Amino acid sequence: TSPDSLTMLANFAQNIMTNVGADNLVTRVGSLRSGRAKKKASEVELVAIKFLDSPSFLSALELLVEIQKEAGVRLHRPILFRACTDSLRLCISRPDISFYQAALQARERNRLLGRPLPRRAVGSTLLLKGLEADIAVVLTADMMDAQNLYVAMTRGSKQLKICSRSSKLKPG
Repeated sequence: TSPDSLTMLANFAQNIMTNVGADNLVTRVGSLRSGRAKKKASEVELVAIKFLDSPSFLSALELLVEIQKEAGVRLHRPILFRACTDSLRLCISRPDISFYQAALQARERNRLLGRPLPRRAVGSTLLLKGLEADIAVVLTADMMDAQNLYVAMTRGSKQLKICSRSSKLKPG
């Protein structure tokens, strides 16, 4: 591994968590490793150095978890964090599979388990595919193709409301 791997991991953390300074972490770790730093290393910085000194799925997992535990840091993409940490754990327990294969397994597991649907959800058929609510409202049904209309119409388990400029739907 190289400083690039730390940069990639820190940037990933920054993309799924608030208050993560990826560039600052990488710069600070560089200073600590070269002996130029005046301030003592934080726990995150120590784990980042460990990751660079001994790269592994375990040390990558430890770094992500340590970043997430920092004061002021909050997950804004918890599903991505969980999928990544689950994938890393799978790679640790099964050295015969790649991270890519583990990520595919995590994605499929998330698809099977489904995502929780909030009380009110608005989204395209692509975003809501596989989810179900008591009531579904389909807007601009007259502008949908047959596939998207089918997906939209099958989201409501108890009630379906269709909004269209035409009284007859002719999906293309």
